[in-house]
Formats: sequence, structure tokens, C-alpha cells
Amino acid sequence: MTTQDYLKTIPIFDQLAPTDLDSLARFCQKRTLAKSEVLFRKGDTGTSMFLIEKGTVEISVPGGTGQKDIIVSVLRDGDFFGELSLISGLPRTATATVIHDCMLFELRREDYTAFLLERPTVAIAMIRELGKRLQATDDLVTSIASKNVNTEMDDQMSFGDRLADNVAEFVGSWTFLVWYLVAVLIWCGVNVVALIFIPFDPYPFVFLNLVLALIASLQAPLIMMSQNRAQTKDRLKVEMDYQVNLKSELMLQQLHAKIDEISSDGLVESAEHRRLEESGRPPKE
Repeated sequence: MTTQDYLKTIPIFDQLAPTDLDSLARFCQKRTLAKSEVLFRKGDTGTSMFLIEKGTVEISVPGGTGQKDIIVSVLRDGDFFGELSLISGLPRTATATVIHDCMLFELRREDYTAFLLERPTVAIAMIRELGKRLQATDDLVTSIASKNVNTEMDDQMSFGDRLADNVAEFVGSWTFLVWYLVAVLIWCGVNVVALIFIPFDPYPFVFLNLVLALIASLQAPLIMMSQNRAQTKDRLKVEMDYQVNLKSELMLQQLHAKIDEISSDGLVESAEHRRLEESGRPPKE
């Protein structure tokens, strides 16, 4: 696959004309990295984006003092990352580490800026595409935050799923147990007393054993289907809880970093103020 073909797979580039793709491909530099090599760390200035031709890259964020890094995602052949650095140039929000030998293309911010300066219409189209992606991300976050797993799964239940749940709920109740015992006692009583008619299932109640075995054989798969649905629901809940907790932890880390930065600036300003007072000069307003 050519560099142009790889660029075509990136959403912000897929609407470019072939000539523009050819021009952009000339700015892409091919790099080869070994396992465990770090492409960039959280807090580094964003200067380029990367497109993986072959290999695996792990995106992670620091897990705090004495804790392991939190893995955000694992990227493989054809994936890309760091595209916002082409526009913003802000510090990286995560660390990228090569976990399998990797060959990738690197597009630097200064080259990309030069490319856009020569093509203002392309810049407008890409800004529009970025706006759509940000809007889609916002909608996705909103839908995840307001999503109820129970409601979502109930809406997708088939007749068989509902039947399995109802059977499992009824079998696991005292109502079923009482009626079950009453039916067995009546069956046995009718076939033992035999005052009015000839027993249709005399002792040792072979036909009753067959009926009970048939009921048990039908109950087992229905109950297992209901349990499988419950396990699927539990996994979805755990996944959503993980996403919410991860987002909360990242926001807390950013908040702590901002507080530390403000505290550091305050200490520097206080030290400067004290130094000016000791020297007899008026502090700067």
C-alpha cells in the first residue's frame, strides 16, 4: 500500500484530491522503531502525527505515584494517532510506546502548516471535518453518559430471551416450589389410593419420573440462556464503569497538575515579592 493509500484511510484526509494527497505524501517521513521505544511522553509538545504501517503502539497515561500506567488503547496496522497536534500544537495528553517493532509514517506540524498555507480551501475542508468529528465525539460521550444498560438490552430482547428470563424468574420462586410439590403429591396420591379408577402410573411412578426429567431438561437450557444474558449485561456495566472511572481519573490528574502549576507560580511570585521587600525596592504591581 502506498503512502497516498494510507493517507486516504484517515478521516481528515479522505476527501483530498489525488494531487493534494501526492503533495501531502511527500511530507511524510518513514520511521522504523524497535520494541519498547517511546515515541513521545505525556506533556511533550505535540509536533507531529503518526500513521502505523506495520507494528503495534500502546497509548497510556501515568497511573499516579506507585501505580502502573493506565492503558488507554492499543493501535495496530493502519491506525493513526496524534492528529490534533497538527492543528493545536498543545502538549501530549498520553504516552505512546512501541510494543512490537514498528514501521510508521510521521507528518510534522510545520510541513502540514506549509501544505495548508498553499491550499486554503483544503484547510477549510479539514477544519469542517474536525468539527464534525468533535461533534460526533461529544454526542457519543453524551449518549454513553445517559445510557441505561438495562433499558438498552430490554429493548433488544427477542421472544426467546423474554421467555428464558420469565422461566428463570418463575422457577426460582416459592410459587413454583409450592405448586411443584402440590402437583407431585396429587399425582402420587391419585395413583396410590386408586379408589375410583385404575392407576394410570402405578408405583414406582415411572411416567412421573419421565415427566419430571423432561421438565428438568427443558428448564436447564432456558435458565442458562437467562444467566448468559445476565453475564453479558454485567460485562457491559463493568465496561461502562471502567470508561467513566478512567475519564474521571484523567480529569483528576489534569486538575492536580493545574493546581501544582498554580501553586508553583504562587511560590515563585511570593519569593520574588519577599526578595524585593528585603532589597528595599517596591514590589511590582
